[in-house]
Amino acid sequence: MDAEHARCVDCSFLCLDCGHSWDGTYDIDITVDEYGHIAPVYYLDGRQSPRCPACENHEVRAIRRGRVQPARPHAT
Repeated sequence: MDAEHARCVDCSFLCLDCGHSWDGTYDIDITVDEYGHIAPVYYLDGRQSPRCPACENHEVRAIRRGRVQPARPHAT
């Protein structure tokens, strides 16, 4: 497996569980396995991340900044 370290600047993240979105700068270790599958692992302050700050879910998607907007409260 090949491993590469990259720096992600100004990323947006989207929680695949609750839909919450947020911005951040994370270190990324990218691993490519023998089949060519890419597996990024995100780190913030030396800890594996990101976790959704709203629901703590690990299933998040990194998206180019500006592609998602924070959710607005529903009108009642």
